[in-house]
Amino acid sequence: MKAEEVIGKPVAEVRPGAVLPSVIESGKPLSGVYRKVGTVEYVVDMAPIIVNGEIIGGVSIVKDITEVKALSEELKKAQSGLKNLQGTMKDIFRAHFTFDQLIGDSPNFKETVELAKKAAQSNSNIILTGESGTGKELLAQSIHNSSPRKEGYFVAVNCAAIPAVLLESEMFGYAEGAFTGSKKGGKTGLFQLADRGTLFLDEIGDMDLELQAKILRVLQEQKVRRIGELVEQKIDIRVIAATNQNVESMVNSGRFRQDLYYRLNVFSINLPPLRERKRDILLLAEFFAGQYDKSKTSNVRFSEEVKAAFIDYDWPGNIRELKNAIEYACNMAAEDREIKLEHLPERIRKTVTGHKPAGCLEIGAQEEALEAKIKKYEQEVIKSVLQNYENSVEGKKKACRALGISMATLYRKLSQ
Repeated sequence: MKAEEVIGKPVAEVRPGAVLPSVIESGKPLSGVYRKVGTVEYVVDMAPIIVNGEIIGGVSIVKDITEVKALSEELKKAQSGLKNLQGTMKDIFRAHFTFDQLIGDSPNFKETVELAKKAAQSNSNIILTGESGTGKELLAQSIHNSSPRKEGYFVAVNCAAIPAVLLESEMFGYAEGAFTGSKKGGKTGLFQLADRGTLFLDEIGDMDLELQAKILRVLQEQKVRRIGELVEQKIDIRVIAATNQNVESMVNSGRFRQDLYYRLNVFSINLPPLRERKRDILLLAEFFAGQYDKSKTSNVRFSEEVKAAFIDYDWPGNIRELKNAIEYACNMAAEDREIKLEHLPERIRKTVTGHKPAGCLEIGAQEEALEAKIKKYEQEVIKSVLQNYENSVEGKKKACRALGISMATLYRKLSQ
């Protein structure tokens, strides 16, 4: 339409069915109103014009439908990209293990797991102690996945693996331009990532005292401030710390802050070393053998000599060392379905002969030593299974089914 056909005339006269007059009358704006004239489609946003509290007119903003569609597609792509990013973040900061996946039947290990299950239901901080290779991170992941925070991120950081000068920026993040070399847009810290989730601080004993003081403040205030910013952000996190060091000794010597130790040490959970979990060694060995068995045609077996060597060995590297030893043995055994002494790493083979070179013991002495070890292990297994059932005939029947032996065999072994 030409200007002279429109200017100075009522909208309703020029544009029958116009909505703008009702917007001017009601004083309420409308957005996203779909209109069509002939083959032309468009979307209109309408609002009253108000001056000094008085409505003096109205305005319509017309958008071609193709433009709206293009903006809508862009929005969909952005939303899809955000969803993919969130999925990727979830995969990166996800706890993979649960309590059901933890393998062990030893009383001391069961006590540890039961305490961890109780701790999981609270929001209290936790310290996990134990030698290297005992599975502290696996237990931390299990606690997270059994807690009310399981939908949040599980953010793990090894305090010993990151240089002290970088650890602070990793933990707290930084604003753009906070220091030379800082990333454009800044960086989100691990505390912020763990909001409504769990922050796992591994090797907490290696953190320097200055950073310990800053972390203590975050835990007390539940607020974090990025490097280079003035504003603090509220966070909701739970910390699970882990160490293979004696933290109490470090506190006494001034190498670890006492106030931070008490802040973290609401629950103290110790993972026993593998040498104190003798009855779990073969369970774990069979599990790892199933993982590394290449043929998968039938179960890998362990010779009696190998079983005795596993029980006799002290496992200074704990479960991690056992896992590596089984991987080595499976590769050495190749297609052989039985892992023999010759397939084990040398340091373990030596335990069968009392750490002496092969051939130093007479054959009879080797057999006698092996028989004694197997008998001792058998006694431990039978005692352990019987503890799980009542001391009655029915209880012994259940124990026999669990052990795969007859009642007569059980009574004979008990008398021995």
